[in-house]
Amino acid sequence: MAVDWTAASALVVVLVFFAVIIFLRLKTKTGFTPLILGAMAAGIGVGFAFSGHVSWVRPIGTIYISVLTSIVAPLIIVSILSSVTSLGSVKQLRGIGVRSVFWLLVTTALSIALALFLGLAFGIGKGAEVLADGFNTELYEKNLVPVSQVITNLFPGNIINDIGQGRIIPYILFTMLIAVSYVLVAGEQGSKVVVFKQFIEASREVIFKAVAFIIELTPFAVLALVAESLGSKIGSSTIILSLGIMLLVSFLAFAIDIWLIGGVMIRLFARLNPFKFFRKIIPAQVVAFSTQSSAGTLPVTTRVLREEVGVGSEVAGFTAPLGTTIGMPGCAGIWPVLTAIYGIHALGIDYAPRDYLILALISLFVSLGTAGVPGTATITTTSVLAAAGLPLEILVITIPIAAIADTGRTATNVTAAAIAATIVARQEGALNDAVFRGEVAAGAAEVTADAVEAGDSGIAATEETESGYVVPLGACAIDFNEKVI
Repeated sequence: MAVDWTAASALVVVLVFFAVIIFLRLKTKTGFTPLILGAMAAGIGVGFAFSGHVSWVRPIGTIYISVLTSIVAPLIIVSILSSVTSLGSVKQLRGIGVRSVFWLLVTTALSIALALFLGLAFGIGKGAEVLADGFNTELYEKNLVPVSQVITNLFPGNIINDIGQGRIIPYILFTMLIAVSYVLVAGEQGSKVVVFKQFIEASREVIFKAVAFIIELTPFAVLALVAESLGSKIGSSTIILSLGIMLLVSFLAFAIDIWLIGGVMIRLFARLNPFKFFRKIIPAQVVAFSTQSSAGTLPVTTRVLREEVGVGSEVAGFTAPLGTTIGMPGCAGIWPVLTAIYGIHALGIDYAPRDYLILALISLFVSLGTAGVPGTATITTTSVLAAAGLPLEILVITIPIAAIADTGRTATNVTAAAIAATIVARQEGALNDAVFRGEVAAGAAEVTADAVEAGDSGIAATEETESGYVVPLGACAIDFNEKVI
């Protein structure tokens, strides 16, 4: 067989660009987003220059997608276990815990509905011409499962088999069962399950580090995937235009979700002035927008909630961190749904209202195990597409603009966590209106759920962490000095 020297040359050029990326990353400390954009530009150039001769480049993208898919199950499992097991008692599980999970999921459900409406209204993905040579849509249409099978598949059977087959919802439910059981046992025989908790936290650190390694490979994958897509004539100017429209629609969705839907929730359920609320949480939104990390923004979010909004330390110290794992409407609601709709339209897949309802439910379940680190939306979207039987190639096409959208996604996530914490604080009697109005400092009139229940409006017993944040004694421990990936 004759060697395709043009394809070999394409691979050599790609490897040279890889060396450039490594140099920029290590020597000039170029940021992640600029690297993604530069890699996309290089990929476009390679794709057009070596059109029809990118077969040697294709395995690079295939390997990345495979590795990305492999980390989904471990990430979801340890994220859920870590969040739920951080509850200090059964009382917190019933009160703050249940309410926090409820409101975080409400924010995500509303974002999913918004994304469905906007994605279908604007028809994102239509006319993208992805169908031309790249995909066999009949294969994907066969993967659409009937409602009865979807309901059956929601429940765990053989967990190892569920993970192997990519059935995400069953092992999410199974993980929730184990996590809640831990909290119940810890409340009765805490000393017997200390090792289990330590194992979970250690696993969390290891898995998050693995995720960081995979995300670091994204610029290389973007270059190879874009080059392969364009070089195989899957891509065209119509794809670029359609991606631009999708990006604009996503930011419109972020804005509506943050200020319109969020404002209504703050007014109705927290009974606060939404304009004042958003003005007070601007620091957290700005940090989220710039760092693209919900977990990295956590110290700022918690401080703003306590000192500016008046949320009690017990609620702020639990709901806000929980919001970096459960909910996250930007990464687990808006973006996966818009990506799925883009793929459905671009590939011409026949999707009925029933199928969109299933897609929404899958997105909501997957949001239970979202980690608040940069790049998580890519993994979350992988989970949603796989569970819905949609092609992962759509994720490949949208990766370049995903890096830009991550700024708005993270700001949306952090805002939703702050809104949920404020509503929970109001319902738990742990919201100090005097602090919100600026009449007193947070430290001078700290209100916690325990103090309200005991009929004590004075200052709760507290201790100061090394980073200067005050948390009530006995509250769930949150280490704000933890290194963020």
